[in-house]
Amino acid sequence: MSGAPAQPDAVLTGLAETLAALRPEVEAAGISVPGSPRAPRPVTLGRDGSAGPVPLGEEDGEAGGAGAAGPVLGGPVPLIAVATTASSEAEAMRQAFVASALGADLVEVRADLIEPDSTVTTGGQAAAWASPALATARLIAAEGHTTPVLLTVRTSAEGGGADVDDATYRRALLTTLRYLGQARATGRFEAVRAIDVEIARGCLGEAVEVAHEVGLAVVGSAHFFTSTPSQEEIVAILRRMEKEGADVAKIAVVPRDGQVGHDDVVTLLRATAQARAELEVPVITMSMGEGGVPTRLLGGVFGSALTFATASGGASAPGQMPIELVRAALELLRV
Repeated sequence: MSGAPAQPDAVLTGLAETLAALRPEVEAAGISVPGSPRAPRPVTLGRDGSAGPVPLGEEDGEAGGAGAAGPVLGGPVPLIAVATTASSEAEAMRQAFVASALGADLVEVRADLIEPDSTVTTGGQAAAWASPALATARLIAAEGHTTPVLLTVRTSAEGGGADVDDATYRRALLTTLRYLGQARATGRFEAVRAIDVEIARGCLGEAVEVAHEVGLAVVGSAHFFTSTPSQEEIVAILRRMEKEGADVAKIAVVPRDGQVGHDDVVTLLRATAQARAELEVPVITMSMGEGGVPTRLLGGVFGSALTFATASGGASAPGQMPIELVRAALELLRV
């Protein structure tokens, strides 16, 4: 796909046709299309500030996946998330409030993009990232509202703003998690329900242990900004996340141009459906860029538990669309 982005009406009009074309291509590989993201071990992002497995039989929620206990990842419908993209604490907080007001089920606070005042960043890059003061500054966007927050420190190696090595990333996550545990005990940052951990950094298992101690769910993640791995590789990465203790397994890829790009989209959807059939935890998958747009709207049909949209800020990854359009698409599909 190339040229100007499709208009909203055109996107919605062609959605059913796109699904009708993609479904048989996925099923041609002998893979059943699940029809929903429902997982054996769904995760609730509780309204009481908790996060964790949903009691059996209680995962069914209203439209948007919001059950009595809060939004559910791996329930009958995919959730919609909006990520902050601002570099200032104040603007990131504003973006989070707008996303909440527009009905996002989840706000991803991109801590790696926030640049706090220089007074909390003395001592060099590594010292700053492992600083409780910096953790506080970057968490400000998570205060003051009830929409669940996914806290993310995306490294530059995976398309983010944190230019740190693996050891510094580990220290930053563990410092932030321990600080969160102390702060939440006093009533602060209760909106934070989950943390993203990149599996390639080598600290997923350790982060899971600490996160669970403080009542947070863990989203294991992997990002490929120049390629789409094979179906087998995608499923293996998601399975490894589950094995290392992640509550949710996420992967984002990029399709190549032209017809090959279409093949990459089919590969991603086949892997999604296979992972949904084989894993216990919810899976989140997406193909980024214009060529991957169908996966952001149709992913729930193939088993993906969440899709990202935009609100007042820009996109945090290529191919994201306005939350109103994404919601309309999901309602049209009734997934």
